[in-house]
Amino acid sequence: MKTWFVTLIFALMSGQASAQQTHFTLDKGDEEWAFNVAWKNAKGGKQSVEFTLAADRIEKDLAVPLQFQMKTANKTIAKAINSYGKETPGVQIKAVQKGKGVQISGRGKSRKKLKKAMKGVKGVQRKALRGYMRQHGFTKLKGKVIPNHAQHAYRYADDLQPLAVALGSEELGRRAYAKRALSMVQNIPYEKGRGGRDKGFRLPMSLLAKNRGDCDSKATLYLALLKAAHPSLDTSFIYIKGHAFVGLGLKPRKDDVTFEADGRTWVIAEPVGPALSPIGQAGRKSERKAKRGKIDIRRVKDD
Repeated sequence: MKTWFVTLIFALMSGQASAQQTHFTLDKGDEEWAFNVAWKNAKGGKQSVEFTLAADRIEKDLAVPLQFQMKTANKTIAKAINSYGKETPGVQIKAVQKGKGVQISGRGKSRKKLKKAMKGVKGVQRKALRGYMRQHGFTKLKGKVIPNHAQHAYRYADDLQPLAVALGSEELGRRAYAKRALSMVQNIPYEKGRGGRDKGFRLPMSLLAKNRGDCDSKATLYLALLKAAHPSLDTSFIYIKGHAFVGLGLKPRKDDVTFEADGRTWVIAEPVGPALSPIGQAGRKSERKAKRGKIDIRRVKDD
């Protein structure tokens, strides 16, 4: 059984101020890691935050592989099929993980029983893959396995409360806070692998500790920060081919680019950087696709 992983890559927007993170220090304590981050906003103004996060949560995130573990998933599937075979009388079914898939063989005295049993294997495969994906924070989009970004954004809100407070969650209104959080996330250096290849998805704590991330990783962090500060604010993860940005349920302003999806109007925002696009603006491709409805959307909510 072959499992596919979709890659989200970064597209540079031109004609806008570029990210300028001016300072980053990290002090690793036994219980907490202390961060000190400074950057310049789109107008050149100096911004900074100091905050601490739980050391065990950061270390847990750093241990998570950046790519979907296809081999491990297929081992889980093979194990489920073998358990199914043992519980199916009159036939012998064996599955082993091999290469990028699962090799399945079956024997039985009754051809009818064997055919029925092998048909049931497909259901076992699907169920086992769904269980593995759910356990490890993945979902499917157009038949391809991707990180469950919206779910991660929802679940990381509590862990990121210290950063949300440092960004002004207790003093700033929705839009002002969303603006400051967006500026910080856009200024986090963009991450890519050798030859410009996709490095993979970083969970929010890993992204902050490494101080780098790509478009879907940074969008997830941003939406988690919004959920931490304003839980009732509607937010959504928006996908187009090769890229990801976000939709915000803010009251639109005159110059905001908005789009309709999932039964409501969204204000566009693009956390990826290095272009410091303000709330209500994004790259041309992102804006065009959103306006035309050529997107896939996932709301940030509890699944």
